[in-house]
Amino acid sequence: MRYVTFVVKPLDGAFHPVGTRLAADASVTREAIHRFDPMEDGTVAILASISGDLDRYEQILADSPEVLDHAVSGDGQGYAYSRIEMNAFTEYLVSQQGELELVLDMPIEVDDVDGGYRMTFIGSEEAFVRADYDPPDGVEIEIEKMGDYHPEAERLLDALTDRQREILRAAVDEGYYDHPREAIHEDVAERVDCSPGTVGEHLQKVEKTVFGALVG
Repeated sequence: MRYVTFVVKPLDGAFHPVGTRLAADASVTREAIHRFDPMEDGTVAILASISGDLDRYEQILADSPEVLDHAVSGDGQGYAYSRIEMNAFTEYLVSQQGELELVLDMPIEVDDVDGGYRMTFIGSEEAFVRADYDPPDGVEIEIEKMGDYHPEAERLLDALTDRQREILRAAVDEGYYDHPREAIHEDVAERVDCSPGTVGEHLQKVEKTVFGALVG
């Protein structure tokens, strides 16, 4: 069984008008999409993890004519449910789920800076060869990584918070775990926009979670 992780980016700032409004407001952050379910009426229901000013997040949803229903819960961090009208990109995602002989692994990570999505598909090598990755106009797709799929590793990552996964990914990319070490907390902190002390605290929690699961 194989996996491929794609980074899907909009060339004009966002995939959907609601995403444009959310990305433009610095007080709210979309972190990941945990469910993306097409409805019989041609709309799509989305469950996303969010952070920041959740009252402001709910207000943006309420003021968006494309949002037909919504609910927000949490304090500082939480979840948002929304049912929205489809556009070209959401229709593309729905069609891909129906046409590709692949499974979309959830959650979909959201880059709230450039509006991109990080999406991982799972399937056989033959299914990936047959897959059509032709995106709609205004969308760019890059293959970030691929390899053999190990679900036990995915379960370990599921035990981490979105912020912990972000800091862990930055630490790996910067060389914090290389030998010899090529990065320190300050390097990772600059990448994820927080203090070095916060990086250290998060990495300690990550290591405790992962190693505890391995030997528990």
